[in-house]
Amino acid sequence: MNSTGILSTTVWQGTLGRADVLDGGAIDGAALGSLIGVTLIVLAGLGALVLIVAALAQVIRAVHLSEPARTRWVLTVVFAPVFGALAWFAVGNRLQAG
Repeated sequence: MNSTGILSTTVWQGTLGRADVLDGGAIDGAALGSLIGVTLIVLAGLGALVLIVAALAQVIRAVHLSEPARTRWVLTVVFAPVFGALAWFAVGNRLQAG
């Protein structure tokens, strides 16, 4: 309480303080767009990494592949990561030894 007996509230005003956020001054449109763009790029990169690791794990454990075929698939996934992983899930995973 202050000297008048009324509860006073303090407003924290840092670089992203409460007053800035409430009055809309914390982040402008360009900065928000950049933040969203970077976030999407990071999420896409993580998704691609998970896809590549999953494809390599499946290629290594595939019992229906001969050693030369397994080697070709591993090299495809390593040297053309996203394309190779997508190709494995689309085609290679369904091939049967014949």
